[in-house]
Amino acid sequence: MNRRHPDGAGFSLVEAVFSAALILIITVGIMPLFTNSIIQNVHGKESTQSTNYSRSGAELLYPLPLDRPMVRPDLGDTEVETCLSYEDGSWEPYNCSVDPSGDPSWVRTSVVQQYNINEIYDGDTKAGDPTFKNPVTGYAIGNEQLDAFVHIRQLIVTAEGQREIDSPLGAGRRVDLVDLRGF
Repeated sequence: MNRRHPDGAGFSLVEAVFSAALILIITVGIMPLFTNSIIQNVHGKESTQSTNYSRSGAELLYPLPLDRPMVRPDLGDTEVETCLSYEDGSWEPYNCSVDPSGDPSWVRTSVVQQYNINEIYDGDTKAGDPTFKNPVTGYAIGNEQLDAFVHIRQLIVTAEGQREIDSPLGAGRRVDLVDLRGF
């Protein structure tokens, strides 16, 4: 038995096209929310990674005795700089004066400077604002390197993602961790 639907039952072609257009408009309106959410999640992940990479770099230097080369400038130098690049799951040292080789996803730089206690307050600043403008150079008497005028070491660890600024996600994240160590 063949039953026919009365006129007006079901969807016409115009109604189907209208419904599809309405769904398309709603979807196109919601898509930027999803893409923005993805971008924000990537930025959050990178901010966490750069913070952790900076913190881990500082934690490597904290326990070192103050006479170690990684935390003590050489004779005549005002700072010690260490550069590492992260590629294929490991940190590799490289010369800080040139770009790292390969295609690292992260670069971590550690800089240690030493200061005299008289450097804490400078006449050019408001009372109570510490400044550090004139690092003390490493020096020696005889064969022994001395720290007689060094009272504070400043540690600056920077971790920076190496994504280009013209990337769809923008430039890589950067975190600078600054710490003072008195002795």
